[in-house]
Amino acid sequence: MSEFELMIRRQDREQIWIDRFTVEERPGMTVLEALFHVQEKIDGSLCFRYSCRGAVCGSCAMLINKVPRLACRTQVSEVKDETTDEPKDGVASIKPSEIIEGRNGILVEPLPNLSVIRDLIVDMDHFYELVDSIKPWINSDAKEKATLMEPSMQIQLEKYTNCILCATCHGACPAAARNGEYLGPAALAKAWRFHLDPRSKEKDRKELAKFINSDSGVWGCDVVYKCVAVCPKKVTPTQGILKLRGKME
Repeated sequence: MSEFELMIRRQDREQIWIDRFTVEERPGMTVLEALFHVQEKIDGSLCFRYSCRGAVCGSCAMLINKVPRLACRTQVSEVKDETTDEPKDGVASIKPSEIIEGRNGILVEPLPNLSVIRDLIVDMDHFYELVDSIKPWINSDAKEKATLMEPSMQIQLEKYTNCILCATCHGACPAAARNGEYLGPAALAKAWRFHLDPRSKEKDRKELAKFINSDSGVWGCDVVYKCVAVCPKKVTPTQGILKLRGKME
């Protein structure tokens, strides 16, 4: 069994520091499992969020070697030897060998562009508020007849309904980093999804288009595809944003 160094950015109120832990790697070990090892065997005060452990809930999103990822699906073997500072999947990575003094290691930090509550736990309220602001639901009357949907439309919608609200896209977004009011990739991807949905009423489409037609909406996107690169469910927010722009020109 080999060992690696797990470096974790810690935070307690205004105090911020880096802790280093030596962890024994097991076959198939994920970063989330490494965090559990630290919490259960070394430092019980370590705080992080998780739930399903199967890349379904999105709870364990964090910055791993400077790339937003889900800790439960990130294999230690895949990231401990990342030694290039070249952009990885469209997102700038780090050079762990420089930070960890030549040793195999992994740097784990809280997801960017959101306030830190403690250690690796971020406050998701602002992210959820941004998503809720575009009213991601269908307004329907119980008396209305069911709306049939073509299989081709269902396939288009499925690309966007796969979002698990993990906020990795928000953490990778440069527009969200500089503008806290920017709706962000997740919200705008859902805006395109509900614009497409044949069950949406025309007045709701118009209201939505008016709401997102601003610098904090579709025009705030830098079109650098970082959100697409990091999405664990292969949602493509940038493509949806560009299509929404086309509807407004």
